[in-house]
Amino acid sequence: MSLVLEDLVLTAFVAVWLVAVVTLFACVIYAIKAVRCARPGVNLWGRDTLWNPANALLSSGMLTDEGLRYRRKSLKSLVIFIACVGGTLLFAAITGQLK
Repeated sequence: MSLVLEDLVLTAFVAVWLVAVVTLFACVIYAIKAVRCARPGVNLWGRDTLWNPANALLSSGMLTDEGLRYRRKSLKSLVIFIACVGGTLLFAAITGQLK
């Protein structure tokens, strides 16, 4: 493989992993914001969420409209993260670089 092609592939690899790291942080931040936007009657540390506030993300009835927007952004970030990581691992497996 030529040196230019190697540099191009390495640059693309680094760019994809940087996108993956940024989207992982975005996913966590939006998930925290969504949990903070729970409906007034929901007890985040009680039986409603099985004593885990993050379980409020699983039920749309526990979040306000703003919380639902943050939840949607968090799930989109998670999908992009999985696509970046899975895509690079799939590419490595196809090219025989995954050992």
